[in-house]
Amino acid sequence: MIEETQSEIDDRRASRILIFVVAYQHERLIESLFERVPEELFNNDRIQFLVIDDAGGDATAEVLQHWVDAREIHNVSVARNPVNQRYGGNQKLGYRYALEAGFDFTILLHGDGQYAPELLPQFIDIWERTGAAVVLGTRMGNIKSARAGGMPLYKVVANVGLTWFQNKLTGLDLTEYHTGYRAYSSAFLRRVPFEINTNEYHFDTEMLLQAANIGARIEEFDIPTFYGDEDCNVDGVQYGTDVLRETIRYRAHRTGLLCSMKYRDLEKGSGHYQLHGMDTAHVRALEVVEAHQPQRIVDLGCGSGVLARECRERGIEVTGVDLVEPPAGSVDRFEKADLGEPLPFDAFDSDMVLLVDVIEELSAPEQLLLDLRNHSRALRPGVEAPLVVVVTPNVAFISNRIALLFGRFNYTDRGILDIQHRRLWNRPSLRRTLADCGYVIEETLPVGVPWEAVIGGALGRFLQHITNGLARIWPSAFAFQYLVTCRPLPGVQQILSTREQLGPNAEIVPVPDDEFRG
Repeated sequence: MIEETQSEIDDRRASRILIFVVAYQHERLIESLFERVPEELFNNDRIQFLVIDDAGGDATAEVLQHWVDAREIHNVSVARNPVNQRYGGNQKLGYRYALEAGFDFTILLHGDGQYAPELLPQFIDIWERTGAAVVLGTRMGNIKSARAGGMPLYKVVANVGLTWFQNKLTGLDLTEYHTGYRAYSSAFLRRVPFEINTNEYHFDTEMLLQAANIGARIEEFDIPTFYGDEDCNVDGVQYGTDVLRETIRYRAHRTGLLCSMKYRDLEKGSGHYQLHGMDTAHVRALEVVEAHQPQRIVDLGCGSGVLARECRERGIEVTGVDLVEPPAGSVDRFEKADLGEPLPFDAFDSDMVLLVDVIEELSAPEQLLLDLRNHSRALRPGVEAPLVVVVTPNVAFISNRIALLFGRFNYTDRGILDIQHRRLWNRPSLRRTLADCGYVIEETLPVGVPWEAVIGGALGRFLQHITNGLARIWPSAFAFQYLVTCRPLPGVQQILSTREQLGPNAEIVPVPDDEFRG
């Protein structure tokens, strides 16, 4: 765990906090809830209450506003949705408001009084001390206490069972997933796409699955259970079914069997061209490196530096290029550059150039390929050009074909249809693009699905063997990616500056580099 400085803790103690109250047909309960709020939280410059009545059709908003006005409380805002947003949809409004209004921490409180408002200061204290992304008030730390507080036995059993199942699938060790008393830091809310979550009651589960996905810090503390005469609008069977289905979907996403845009880290990565690990394509690229034994490599879009580090361990000098520098020790030299613009150095003044999982993320990959040639002074007629290794997904992969056959098309968080991919190819179009941009293709290799990197173990190795075999038999359908090795032809400047190409008496007028962009 990273030790925090006292300054960071002091910053949280001076931060702004939103207490967000979701209300629906709580006209007879809302006053008693606010009567129990600790007095020091009212008219506190650091704290604001936001209450949103979700179009319940009663006088919840009017009753509370009258109570607030009568007590001259200035930090409670009351609003009412014109149309019912449902439980999850109402939360989305509150969290979006928290981000746009500059709050640092948001506590969710239910308007029916089921969760003790007396404990609001404890949420604040835990966050100020720990900086946790998520703080949960759990009722299940003591099951006897939960039963004494009025929780029906069937709900206790369902809660414990669902929580056990979810812990198994997420790898977390939470006491309870199903508490409605919770809080989120704004740093966490900015990292996850909570606004595309469900509007139904399992919104809370999806928030915790998103927290698990990004490895967010979660803190729990025990709270008392109270079941009064409040109305319950939750269909328990439907809720349990939704929770199970979404948790299984999350697990499938994590193992690569399915992809969901809900489980993204919106602030992940060092740039456009992030690598996440050594999968099959990277291993195949490394095999090419070992076969040709270059002394100097340029890794364009080096991302986290995984492949570059492997090359360095083999005694190769590596220059990495990306928007953000990879971890120390990944490369010998780093050049900060956007591959959508001309590079500040000559990439072909090397023995090999790697473009692994990069060109699909560029809006104009042809321009990059042309710029590399046209701005190079190292390419010369009669001299062997450096080897270029290109790896990119196969858009005609069998799963995509089947999905389109049934009218389905979805972008994903990773894989072939990664949301960051801007251009995609099949084998003929990839070879044609490289040839049109002036590259002589030496070999095109099909690469299977990287099961071993996704699943691991004996099952991953078995599936890897099967998919690699299918990719060799029918590459256009079963190649997950293609690896192409090619060499660039001399660019415009090299042709124009070679007198023999135009005759011994021709006058050559030098042309500045910046006039050559394809």
